[in-house]
Amino acid sequence: MLALSVVLARTILNREVLASIEWIFLLGSILSSALVSSVLQAGLLPGVPKANLKSSLLILGTYGFLTSMLYLLSKEYTSFWNSQAELQTAAVAAWLAFLPMGFVVEHALFRHEKSKWLFASSLASGLGYLFLGTSFLWLEGSWSTWPVFPGLAVFALAKAVAAVILAIKTEPESSVKHALRPLLFKAWPLMLAFLFGVYSMYLDGIWVATWAGPAAFLLFSYGAREFPLSQLLANALSENQLRQFRNQGVFNRFHEEQVRIAWLTVPAGIGLMFAAPYLFRLVFGADFAAAAGIFQVYLLLAIPRLFFPQTLLFAYGHSKWALPASMVEWVFNVGCSIWWLHVWDWTAVAWATVLAYLIEKAILFGVLVWKEPTQWRNSIPPGPVLWLLSGLVLAFAAARLWL
Repeated sequence: MLALSVVLARTILNREVLASIEWIFLLGSILSSALVSSVLQAGLLPGVPKANLKSSLLILGTYGFLTSMLYLLSKEYTSFWNSQAELQTAAVAAWLAFLPMGFVVEHALFRHEKSKWLFASSLASGLGYLFLGTSFLWLEGSWSTWPVFPGLAVFALAKAVAAVILAIKTEPESSVKHALRPLLFKAWPLMLAFLFGVYSMYLDGIWVATWAGPAAFLLFSYGAREFPLSQLLANALSENQLRQFRNQGVFNRFHEEQVRIAWLTVPAGIGLMFAAPYLFRLVFGADFAAAAGIFQVYLLLAIPRLFFPQTLLFAYGHSKWALPASMVEWVFNVGCSIWWLHVWDWTAVAWATVLAYLIEKAILFGVLVWKEPTQWRNSIPPGPVLWLLSGLVLAFAAARLWL
């Protein structure tokens, strides 16, 4: 996704078109992230049959179809979307319809411990996403009149088909009916939690676009990128520990893996703090130099990412507490974003996100201390992690003062 953003920034000189593409990317994230994350994580919780990939695909496929229909219905009331050619409208609708199911491919390989296939699939997905997403560069005619989405629709369809085949192959004896009800029962609190938590971060772009305009939205969308390695490794550790706990009743090298992730991500984050202004100008172009400041703030999200109270709460059957914590996060994020945007400027929206994430983790930590008085210490990062995170904060302050 980062590579595709670089290509788009360098090749699409019409910034209004580029901002519109980023807006549809934002729409796709908003419509897919909450349900996908909640259903896949709910499949790892106690009380849900372990073989639930087929049921997950049924839920995600139905949801994708409904979001696609929602886009088509709302298209008539949006002047920009209504001006699209029929082919491009169909491409966006198809992309939205098949996007949620595609996430099951890597999740299924991870769940069934197919590490070599997981690596191959991830590599193929990344290359395929970039190749098909840039198809407008090497295709002529009507396919290239609206960039990106015809190719991404093909990519999403291929991933959805692969997900169905993989679910049938890895869980041939599973019953959709048997797993569907407990999966939905476990998923809805998590779905609402992700709805309030994850969506509040995506809503940042909407506030900026509404009150600061398309130009500010484009800069914000390019700067509001959490360090991918930090986010991905933290999410992977949480899901891996949940799987280990579910299968064996214990966590596996929890603190050791926290330290390992911190050493992989925080020093890189410190380097990016200082290099961001130069990298944005070099990679995306001089027009995007102002987005580097937003990126520096988002690098601070490594702090709440390396605390894992939610992992222990989910493992010990307290997943319902994720919902009220996310609701509080949503209130702080939305409220502070709109307030600070008007008091200062649109760059202050990034600070609201960091504050809201810290508050959510603090609430989850408090619930964990209350519910699991003998286990909560496992969620405290070891000393090396805390020292590294302190170094990240100092690097941010130094980078701002120096640059």
